Amino acid sequence: MTTTIGIIGAGHLIKHMMPAMAKTGSRFLVSERGRETSAQLAMEFGVEVSPDNQSIVDQSDIVIVAVRPFDAAEICDGLTFADGQTVLSLCAGLPSSELAPVVAPAHLVMAMPVVAAQFSESPTLMFPENPKCRALLESCGPVLALKQEDSFAPAATIACYYGWVQELISQMSDWVSAQGVDPEVARLLTAQMTRAAATTVRERPATPTSQLVSELATPRSFTLKGLEVLHEADAFTPWKRAADALLRAD
Repeated sequence: MTTTIGIIGAGHLIKHMMPAMAKTGSRFLVSERGRETSAQLAMEFGVEVSPDNQSIVDQSDIVIVAVRPFDAAEICDGLTFADGQTVLSLCAGLPSSELAPVVAPAHLVMAMPVVAAQFSESPTLMFPENPKCRALLESCGPVLALKQEDSFAPAATIACYYGWVQELISQMSDWVSAQGVDPEVARLLTAQMTRAAATTVRERPATPTSQLVSELATPRSFTLKGLEVLHEADAFTPWKRAADALLRAD
């Protein structure tokens, strides 16, 4: 039986998730309110356009809510959900205590994908575990289910770290190209080296990351020399301060 997925808030994130989600064979519904986006999704992925949000809810097994966090509760409070439905919230920073009451009796699931979903490379947080949502979100990349909601906010901060790493790639690839390397080569080299480092961390889970670093930063190595400069400048503390600032933000 085909699962029907309704989408409330077809914006930037959904546009990047749809290339992957469309491969699941599910039926997708989106409101005509955002006409340009809905028309694009309909043309590229066969998404059906519905006249309003309530029509979407009435037809859907899973309702994805991907609106601005401060609008989500008000939008959902004006809709009637059914017992047995699942609401999948992609609203960053919005706790279940604010959204669950207004989508009841539907079951609320929270998730935090990133736009790398377009390439099925999004590491997506989810709480609580939900097989139907997992099946959908795994099209976008690996799904990491949390055991408790109070872990969701600090873990979701890493979705912003994703953007910070892109800025680091930009800065370092610009430096490489400034040394005379072709800009396209510099960009790809820096991106692939970042991916290589992440792959090693992922594929050697039994090895502490500090040990992985020490294996490279041996005495008199260039890796160690560079790290000494970075530590002398306390270059890593600001990253943690940025994460702290986001975690404390209202």
